[in-house]
Amino acid sequence: MNRKEAVALFTELVANGFVLPNLVSIEQGAPEKCILKIKGDYDSQKIGSLLNDRGLSCEHNEDYLIIYKP
Repeated sequence: MNRKEAVALFTELVANGFVLPNLVSIEQGAPEKCILKIKGDYDSQKIGSLLNDRGLSCEHNEDYLIIYKP
């Protein structure tokens, strides 16, 4: 996903109440591939369903929810 898509996705996640972020980061991966990292509270099941519909994936580590396009 590109930066514009990452910002739009984050905005949608917040608007729908799927995330309550403390910290957000959009990191540049490969050209035109951004990774959205969110630290805070989130609903994994709702986010997972939304991401699957859009062909996106997510991972969870100790601190962040990481969303990316495989």
